[in-house]
Amino acid sequence: MTTSARSPRPRIIVTCDYSGGVSTSPPGGNVPTSQLGLDYSGGVEEAGGLPLVLPVPYRLRRGPWSEARAFADRFAVEVLDAADGLLLSGGPDLDPEFLGEEPLPRLGRVDGPRDILEMALAREALSRGLPTLGICRGLQVLIAAAGGGLYQDLAAQRPGGLKHRQDAERDVATHFVTVEEDSLIAALLRPGRLKVNSFHHQAVSRVPEGFRVSAAASDGVIEAVEQVGFSGAVPPDGAAGPWFIGVQWHPENLWPREPLFLNLFTGLIEAARRYRRGRGDPS
Repeated sequence: MTTSARSPRPRIIVTCDYSGGVSTSPPGGNVPTSQLGLDYSGGVEEAGGLPLVLPVPYRLRRGPWSEARAFADRFAVEVLDAADGLLLSGGPDLDPEFLGEEPLPRLGRVDGPRDILEMALAREALSRGLPTLGICRGLQVLIAAAGGGLYQDLAAQRPGGLKHRQDAERDVATHFVTVEEDSLIAALLRPGRLKVNSFHHQAVSRVPEGFRVSAAASDGVIEAVEQVGFSGAVPPDGAAGPWFIGVQWHPENLWPREPLFLNLFTGLIEAARRYRRGRGDPS
């Protein structure tokens, strides 16, 4: 894919995970590392975007907690001023503090600095209408930032459902979701039954005001949510409306073998182009 100075690729901020250190060979020992699965950035690239991977800033990792949230709010504004879109990637559980809850026994690993940053990014993206795609944990961050609710653990809080944390390889789809016919997800993928992969034990329990369910599993677990306002126009039509969506599955692992799922990334890139044109930048 070629680009020119007159038509630069949309800039997509992509969040990433963190490891406290995995190296055991000298010199240096364990080295803290920011990490992102290649299929995330690959999906953005293949769809025509420029992925800009954003680690949690050092000041949030090592700075005083008393200043963390104010710093994250300022940082989010600065980062998104330079962005045309946002991709919130998968990762560990969201700290239930952001939901006004105490941790339940089956809550998994949480990453406080990452939570603080991504909540600030999601709130700022929503406030300015920045096109945003949330994947798995990213969906859960969007829901929490918009004022919705989450199950901390499906097995404990919603027993008797499907297996949502699969043991199959990441590029294998294991259960079906039903996509609502009049949704943006349907315009990007297709309406009706769609088989997806699944690696979560948390899920949306309450959809925030201004959002709607656009896909669900047969056990009723919400699998995709989008901002209300989609006009029915198929992207890249300029009348397509808000582009703030999240999916509970992992399309970044599916698209190399199932190209249909690349449409989620393509939709994000086209929405980012519209956003950039709307603020007067070159298209």
